Amino acid sequence: MARKPKRHIPQSADELTAAWFTAALAGSSGGATVTAVDHERLGEGIGFLGDLVRCSLTWSDNAETLPSSVVAKLPSSISANRALGEGLMAYEREIIVYRDLADSMGIPMPQYFHSDLDKHPAPWINDVVRWLMDHLPVRGVAWMIDRLLKMPESAMRRFVLIMEDIDDARPAHQFAGGTLDDAYPALVLLAKFHAHHWMNQALLDEEPLIWGLNRTPKVFKATYQNNRDDFIERFGEMFEPEVLAKMDSVQDDLGAMVDRLVEPPWTILHGDYRLDNILFRDGGDIVVLDYQLLLWGRPGWDVAYFITTALDSEHRAEEENMLTIYHDALAGEGISDYSLEQLRTDAAVTKAILAHRMIGGANTIETQIEGRDESFLDVMVRRVTGWVDA
Repeated sequence: MARKPKRHIPQSADELTAAWFTAALAGSSGGATVTAVDHERLGEGIGFLGDLVRCSLTWSDNAETLPSSVVAKLPSSISANRALGEGLMAYEREIIVYRDLADSMGIPMPQYFHSDLDKHPAPWINDVVRWLMDHLPVRGVAWMIDRLLKMPESAMRRFVLIMEDIDDARPAHQFAGGTLDDAYPALVLLAKFHAHHWMNQALLDEEPLIWGLNRTPKVFKATYQNNRDDFIERFGEMFEPEVLAKMDSVQDDLGAMVDRLVEPPWTILHGDYRLDNILFRDGGDIVVLDYQLLLWGRPGWDVAYFITTALDSEHRAEEENMLTIYHDALAGEGISDYSLEQLRTDAAVTKAILAHRMIGGANTIETQIEGRDESFLDVMVRRVTGWVDA
């Protein structure tokens, strides 16, 4: 019996052809065909686990009712980044969010048009890997991570996601850093998202790929152990010795710290709520992108993640005001079992963990942006470590 031919899943802009779009969008095109496609690579540092391509579409007819452009998301063209995305199940998770959960997410997001992903050849292996990550010594976990990042592309699954092109909104720029005028409304929207999913056990029961913040802390201990010396040699002059001592203390206490961040009350977290994933419309509306790292835990994680990656530490005097704005918005949505003091404590814990992850991620993911002397990592290290409470 002849083997069924492998379906085509584009993995580069050149493969996003008119014929492919005609087939992919057939269910919503009313019989129209795509006759031409123009491609434009999007973002500098926006998607480290995925590449974004704006595709301008020319239609045979009904053009006034069909999208003139869409955005295609593909696996990262950088092998190590793609391997990390595969290991995190990031591509599969994002398809689930756009395809199955968009109507219940409680946050403005682009319209979903199409997706495809190779079937996992051995889904049971994820449970085995997690067991090993939990039970091996840190050195053994480090060896496994090194093997993962060197995974050949031929062993990785193909992935594509087609979504709405939000072309009427202003993208903020992570590299340059944000402003308080952007931070305040973004925090209010984040509070509404968290309130919408407060203690949402039904979603966790439905979607096992939404992991907890405390999943496999040894992974981060292993990457910290591997990268610490090289990191200090490269970045040590950026921060005070007290900050390094704080990160070393996190290495010792990480398990207990992340366990604290999944204690009730918890919510669904965006997981990568940063400026490059937020679009601002002139009327004040916000659209949020990138759901590859959706997870669950205490809301202070998303809040501190956003503040410390979006704003330079010169804004530290405004931290209390930002926390209050978020907390007032959360309370305004009817959430009464999470105090401002709990938020302050969780944000402080999160800031320390994020600085620790800066070291762990230094040699794990490629962040160099073409044409810039500084990498995205350079900027993030300076920004995030500047917010740590030494």
